Amino acid sequence: METLKILANDSCPAVNFDTKQEKFEIRGNSMPENARSFYEPVVNWIDKYAESPNPVTEIVFQMNIINTSSSKLFIDIFKKINKIVDSGKSDVNIIWYYNYGDDDIQEIGVEFKEFLKAPFELVPVHE
Repeated sequence: METLKILANDSCPAVNFDTKQEKFEIRGNSMPENARSFYEPVVNWIDKYAESPNPVTEIVFQMNIINTSSSKLFIDIFKKINKIVDSGKSDVNIIWYYNYGDDDIQEIGVEFKEFLKAPFELVPVHE
């Protein structure tokens, strides 16, 4: 499966989904003007990946800012991840990094953890 790589800018996160390197990451700010348009390739990629996932899938999120429309698209991403979990084809783990003391991003992670069926680890990063 082809790697999905999107470079970050001030309003959009970096996305690196690489099945060969077993690297699945979304990092940075998420406040695009059109979240649906930005995340559509991500959702579609995960949907296709779910057909034949790696035996282990670890997805890393390290977000600085998330706007409301991005949060809604994250739910779409998590629905696709839940389908992978339900299929039993891959052991899925989620790691949610947040800056130590950033209560907003930590709380968003706590809320997302409740939605996901996969193990979800919240990890504070000390800068």
